[in-house]
Amino acid sequence: MDVEGMLATVQHTQLIRFKNAGIVDRQKMISCEYAELLQKIGQLFSQLEQNEIENFTNYQAALKSFLSAALICKWGYQLLIDESVEQRLLKQNAKSSTDQIYLTMVELLSKSYQQKSQTAFVHAWHIFIKFGIANLKIDLKNILKSE
Repeated sequence: MDVEGMLATVQHTQLIRFKNAGIVDRQKMISCEYAELLQKIGQLFSQLEQNEIENFTNYQAALKSFLSAALICKWGYQLLIDESVEQRLLKQNAKSSTDQIYLTMVELLSKSYQQKSQTAFVHAWHIFIKFGIANLKIDLKNILKSE
């Protein structure tokens, strides 16, 4: 899965957004990114009963927020997924409880923010990608086309 192109696009958008908002304090930027990420994930999970197009649109928004948060924390390279991880994610089955997936992701992202934990962030990222592939049945090629 080639995440590098998506990271470059998100970084460009991110720089423009912070410049226009006049935010220069890095800690404020990190707080803004985590808040937006949690909001987008909440929106995705709260509207799962919608149609596939709406689910994909919400997934794209959350994906962009994930990438943006990783970039501001300087963890973008941690999101790169090699072929072995990609194959492992593709083979996994869908979890039946979306509530449990949501709560696990929120817990990991909160831990990541509070403790500045890369490990928790990457674990949440893998859960997010697996959720898109296994539960939402989004093709990896469509995820890569996300803008």
